[in-house]
Amino acid sequence: MTAEIAVMNEEAIALAADSAVTGPGKIFTSANKIFALSKFHPVALMVFDNAQFLRVPWETIVKQYRRELGDKCFETLEEHAEDFLAFFSRKNPVFPDRAQDRAARNFAYTMFRTILEDALVDVEAMIERDEEPTREQVIAEIERSISFHRQRWKEAPLRAGVPKSYKQAVAKKYKKGIDEAIKAVFEQVELSASAKRNLRQLIPEVASKDLRFERAPSHSGIVIAGFGKSDVFPRLRRYHFEAIFANRLKCTEEDPVYIGADWRAAIIPFAQAEQVHTFMRGIDPSLRLHLHHWWHHKLEDVVGEVADQLKLSKRKKASLEKSFEERCVEIVHDEYEDDLDKFSEENNVSPITNIVGMLPKDELAEMAESLVNLTSFKRRVTPEAETVGGPIDVAVISRGDGFIWIKRKHYFRTELNPHFVANYNR
Repeated sequence: MTAEIAVMNEEAIALAADSAVTGPGKIFTSANKIFALSKFHPVALMVFDNAQFLRVPWETIVKQYRRELGDKCFETLEEHAEDFLAFFSRKNPVFPDRAQDRAARNFAYTMFRTILEDALVDVEAMIERDEEPTREQVIAEIERSISFHRQRWKEAPLRAGVPKSYKQAVAKKYKKGIDEAIKAVFEQVELSASAKRNLRQLIPEVASKDLRFERAPSHSGIVIAGFGKSDVFPRLRRYHFEAIFANRLKCTEEDPVYIGADWRAAIIPFAQAEQVHTFMRGIDPSLRLHLHHWWHHKLEDVVGEVADQLKLSKRKKASLEKSFEERCVEIVHDEYEDDLDKFSEENNVSPITNIVGMLPKDELAEMAESLVNLTSFKRRVTPEAETVGGPIDVAVISRGDGFIWIKRKHYFRTELNPHFVANYNR
């Protein structure tokens, strides 16, 4: 995991990221997560959730793209982002067919495991109700789960620019890997022919639809931020990368952030964001959730206590509780939450955002670093794993000065490697 943040106002955007990356049984604190996407123009890329995509380090991907990009510039940040996405959807040595085949097989295996686990949750619920499901009932639950997921993806909107023949191409290209995944996951289950057919059709459906698979094994989140040639104020785009199927990137986009007339400033956390939300909202998200449930149950208890004080019969008490059930839900889910949001907005979010709108570039950078440090410190002084830590890299991108490093770790000393500086600036 990781903690990263973008702090934006009309003058610039500051990016800050920790250096922690989780490997098998170990946490390393030397990962690079912020990169200049162009050596000549004010555009940056920040990576979260996974330091690799399809087993290729993001540093390798960015530097290969930068080599191909050269000094080319774009009128808007959107055009630059689209060009970067197009890099993944054309043949290049970074993602050969063999790597895509392996990734598609792993994707299918993970998705099928998800479907099986969803079904087994329902089976376990039957067991907890003292029911003893037969083998046929278990298979029926699994096939129901397969049908549900197949229908969900079938109804999802189609991705822009996907040709009509794409699904058939994906099905044909990855048929062997999909069949291997079906056999590995459902080896002990005698699935019907229609269930197997649904599974084979699922991966081509996923590849062509504009819907995110939350558990994609190669998932990486990326942020592209900065300025295009004609952009007056900073812009930010964020994407979730999942896989590459048949030389076409599968990714989904979250809402973009544009600084301008509507938004003078923005603070956007990525990955482990709970401490930033606490700072901005004035209340820890887990505490807020606890209070939400506490008030709901407490109001129901109060109604019961009123009924007891009035010495109502069991039938009348049940009737009173039922009549107030909807009102209790309204108070907690609507009135309480709305009032809390309004108070938080007026007393925390708006004052902080207003100040951020006036910060100079150096203080934008300091704020971004401090918010990442806050998450790192919380991990260090609590029993939780220190999944945030190491040196914090900070960069500021502005229209006038371009991409500027404020803090940056190196695995080597630059004064001992003058050839590196000379080659970089060549």
